[in-house]
Amino acid sequence: MNKAIANTDQKTQLNGQAGHPKQLLDMDTSVLSQVHFAGNRIQLTGSTGYKKWYDISISEFRLLVVISNEPGSTGARVNEIMGLDLGAISRSLRKMEKRGLVYSTVHPKHPSYRCWYITKVGAELHDRVYEMTKIREAAILKGFSKAESHQLLSYLHRISENAEVLVEIAEQGAVEFRACSKI
Repeated sequence: MNKAIANTDQKTQLNGQAGHPKQLLDMDTSVLSQVHFAGNRIQLTGSTGYKKWYDISISEFRLLVVISNEPGSTGARVNEIMGLDLGAISRSLRKMEKRGLVYSTVHPKHPSYRCWYITKVGAELHDRVYEMTKIREAAILKGFSKAESHQLLSYLHRISENAEVLVEIAEQGAVEFRACSKI
């Protein structure tokens, strides 16, 4: 329990405004909480370091990674892989295009779509940031055996696949989803 509100007298001293949920989510045993907390730390420290040393955000680097792995990707494909807002992806790619990190061509079948590619400048930046990324990855996997690292990666892939249903939960609401679901 939070030490700041552990004392019942302290809670009631807040002019009767303090409340307490009927069901308390245990942050230590909630997978969603732990994934979020770890992700937040990874995101914040990556953004800080990448911006300081390479003048690129972690999201922009991730875009370079996706486009390097799948040249010609559309914004929709990038969204499918990364799970980011399509508008944010589009704004970031346009900003990166102005910086000369990526370039786009008109999609051959859908003229309103853009196909994205990494430039030589973007590839050089990718390679420099890659070094820090590998060091960061080694740091968070310290103490893991190779087998444990592979197992963790397997779990993360499965979590990512299972996360697709979160869209339905967000759209339907928890009660409606539970009524129609097999979870």
